[in-house]
Amino acid sequence: MKILLLSTHLNVGGIGIYIVSLAGYLKKSGVDVTVISSGGDLERVLESEKIQHRKIDIQTRAEFGIKVWKALPDFLRLVKDENFDLIHAQTRVAQVLSCLSQKLTGVPFVTTCHGFFNYKRLGRRIFPCWGDRVIAISRNVMDHLIHDFNVPADMVRLVYNGIEIERFTERASLKNIDLIDSLGLKPGQITVGTVGRLSSVKGYKFLIEAFKEVIMAVPETQLLLVGKGPEEKPLADLAGKLGISDNVFFDKGEKALVEDYFALMDVFCLPSLAEGLGLSLMEAMASGCACIASDIGGLSELIESDEDGLLVPPNDPRQISDAVIRLIKDPELRRGLSRKGRDKALQHFSIRDSVARTMEVYKEVIEGRS
Repeated sequence: MKILLLSTHLNVGGIGIYIVSLAGYLKKSGVDVTVISSGGDLERVLESEKIQHRKIDIQTRAEFGIKVWKALPDFLRLVKDENFDLIHAQTRVAQVLSCLSQKLTGVPFVTTCHGFFNYKRLGRRIFPCWGDRVIAISRNVMDHLIHDFNVPADMVRLVYNGIEIERFTERASLKNIDLIDSLGLKPGQITVGTVGRLSSVKGYKFLIEAFKEVIMAVPETQLLLVGKGPEEKPLADLAGKLGISDNVFFDKGEKALVEDYFALMDVFCLPSLAEGLGLSLMEAMASGCACIASDIGGLSELIESDEDGLLVPPNDPRQISDAVIRLIKDPELRRGLSRKGRDKALQHFSIRDSVARTMEVYKEVIEGRS
């Protein structure tokens, strides 16, 4: 089986991590896999695993823009020369390019829908470009495809994302002292943390607003935000305006492996406003953090509230602060949620299972074409 994974980019984030993880485990499963993208921070992961990566400049939001048409001849040449069995597209631009390629080469393609999109956009309705099958990363995303985009239910396959469980469980109890020192964290204090791109959809402003109340209730508490993005300065400014900068720490996530950051967190909080599934929440649960997340989208499929984590309404700093304070003041509850969250991750979040189900989708399409 020869598979092409196509994406606009390989930047740190849900899609980039999905691609490099999928590529790595496809290769381990004996699949001949190639990645095509405009590049990004995660190229080095593909290089380290000796996975072929071809760069084509399709870094654009314009699905029918000049970059797509300029890239098309080179892309078609690659598809023909390499004799791929199937293309797996990850972003809207990748979907359009794969659809054009299919019409001109006959190579089938599938897409993965990683979240929720504006179904009223004319381009998406006239040129859906979903491919022969659509992989939905959560049940909420599957419902979104079927009910909002009218994708036929028999074309949609539910395949939850997976993570490399062992990476997080094996290092969960190992505190990186050098990392603690470099971040400026105070050893021995409860650390509330989050990991992800610093963008408005992640709802981090509500976490920082909530943290003012947390500090008033439990002064010796610190908040660590790991990631980079357009909201970094506004969030830092907000912490300053609220007078809590001494308790709020920012880091771009480049000092250590992501699992080392999770190992520093007693409580993990993901206050997203929209989320297809939530890889960072899965990683935090595997790491043994007591987890709090917004009761939305795929996040509500990962946590059973008061059983293996806590769910709170989005856009609600008071509910977030109440949940954080509750976990800080109740160590037994914190430990219980931590243990059950990790057990759930071990049982249900394995990337091996996710890749196996993805390969079943590939075989279904390829054999159907034959």
